Amino acid sequence: MDYVEFEKDLIAVLLVVQSVHDKNRLLYKYEQINTDKREPEPVSFHTYYSIVIAKDFDPPSSKDEDAPRKTFRNFDDTTLSILTSPNSYGTHVEVQVDDVVFVGHTLSLENNTNLKSFAVFFVLRAIAKPSVILSYQEMSKRIGTAIRCEEQRANYLNEEYAKLLAVLQQYDIDAADPLNRKNEEGKAKETIEKLYVTMVQQSPLAATLKQIYTDLQASGEINIIINNWLNVSCCLPHRSIALNCPLAIDFAFKVLSNSEQYLKPYYGLLLVIDPSALLNSLPADASSTLTTLVRHLRSSYSMSRLSIETGVPLSQIYSLASHLLYWGRAKIMYPINDENIYIISPDADISKQGSLSKLYRETFQNTSNYPTLQEALAEYSDAVTFYDHLVRNDNESELGRFQCVEWLLRHRLLTQLHYYYYLLLPNDDRNDFTNEYKLTRLPRTRTPLRRNQHSSDAFGVASKSERFSLTSENIDIRENILSINGFEYNMASSPMTNPLSYSSIHNSRSTDTLKTMTGTSHDDVFVPGSVNSSVVTGRGSRQILHYLPHITQALPNESTEYHRRLGFAIKDAKEQQVTDFLRIIKYLDGTYHLEEIASLENMTRLQVSTIIEKFQTIVIRALHCDPNPILQI
Repeated sequence: MDYVEFEKDLIAVLLVVQSVHDKNRLLYKYEQINTDKREPEPVSFHTYYSIVIAKDFDPPSSKDEDAPRKTFRNFDDTTLSILTSPNSYGTHVEVQVDDVVFVGHTLSLENNTNLKSFAVFFVLRAIAKPSVILSYQEMSKRIGTAIRCEEQRANYLNEEYAKLLAVLQQYDIDAADPLNRKNEEGKAKETIEKLYVTMVQQSPLAATLKQIYTDLQASGEINIIINNWLNVSCCLPHRSIALNCPLAIDFAFKVLSNSEQYLKPYYGLLLVIDPSALLNSLPADASSTLTTLVRHLRSSYSMSRLSIETGVPLSQIYSLASHLLYWGRAKIMYPINDENIYIISPDADISKQGSLSKLYRETFQNTSNYPTLQEALAEYSDAVTFYDHLVRNDNESELGRFQCVEWLLRHRLLTQLHYYYYLLLPNDDRNDFTNEYKLTRLPRTRTPLRRNQHSSDAFGVASKSERFSLTSENIDIRENILSINGFEYNMASSPMTNPLSYSSIHNSRSTDTLKTMTGTSHDDVFVPGSVNSSVVTGRGSRQILHYLPHITQALPNESTEYHRRLGFAIKDAKEQQVTDFLRIIKYLDGTYHLEEIASLENMTRLQVSTIIEKFQTIVIRALHCDPNPILQI
């Protein structure tokens, strides 16, 4: 998978120190000119339906890419010292000059007889995103805090200051010698480079700053030890954001920084690297709880189950998961099970010459029935359950299919869909409900959805004795597309047994009827005809009066007329069924999917599905992905 390349933003690392008897001074700087030009991969496929995947984020031309570096090299040490002079202590600093920005965090040294303040500065291109700048500022703060702690413990910074200052003073003496000046005329650049090489050799702090620059360029992460005592580990979380992530970079950073707020107990955790490699990369003093979590991770486990399996509180599971996500070691997804519905991600790179295609062939060359990535993805062209994929591929092992889905999810090639439910009564003309329904639904899918063996039709199953009625405000039919409250349904590819025809719309409040071509009676898509009847007698009337207080309690914001019509719709159901239905009715507004309803009410998926199936005549469902942004990173 391609990731956003933020190493282009970093130009140099600076160390500036202000002594008690002197002004702010540039003590050390390190920069490296990257002469390697990464050519963007050519897009080898194009159709009217393909999404071209950009292979570079904000790709500058070579001239534009070198311009900020040239600007930085035009600043002498005195100018850099002035630009990085602190106006206050303990705050983030950001200074922009033309196409270069200096970012850092200045720290004061209290009760120090020699040094007053210092800061580690990062020099970036001015087009760096605000969240990238903030990440470098936080990194500067953490590095500076570790240096200050060592200064207080072992006088570390004063010793390094003396070493670097001695090298600089010797350079000034040599530069002032007329003989050296004549011999080295025209070689000032090489002399300065030798100066900073000498600094690295004589000062451990200078060597550490060079390592910081190198590590950030290589991986966006640092893991250093200050004065062989304090460990500092930082990362740029942007480096874990995939290039085809649909979220804006700054918003994705906000989600990563506050990921615990987006986590749910029914979410799962999928590692993007090998578990043994992750365990080996952990420092010696890493939390034992994190090690336990990694050892127990399964792609079929939810976070609530991980909490039970490991004995770790769910809040701590959230904290560890956020840490792994921030460092790009894992991604959030739903636990893999038979009822999940996967389709190809709309931003998936499916080119045969792409890096993912090559990686797939290397990974599954001997373990899958599908030798190419394109053949594996073709299985997920239509929205059917994961179990259906296993059934129609009897010759492939369940383990092999499981591993293949893990790999596809890990590389953001699949998207999971969920059922969202809507309570829809006849003649429901609430404009706010209709608009909300239209906004939350997805566009009509490319292929007709297949129904599960044990699930109900999307619009209910009608018997011959039921009479159906819809107003022209709720239904619209053009050619072969049936639209009910904004939800489009392809009649030509309908899985229903009998094809449908329709009568003309007489006026805005007239009744639209749906007929079967076999000549059966008019069928209302949602509720039996008795609901529309103006006269209710006997047991039905008593049931409505009995349910009305419970309906009012379940839906306190709805009108009395709406409560009455809902009572008509459910009057023939058993009392226990109505009680269960009213328990979940507040979630039937199109914003809760099956997993969330089950989690909020402490029920199983089967229990929720069974309740909804009992009232399928007034509940419709839409299939689309979970909008939670943490699932898109």
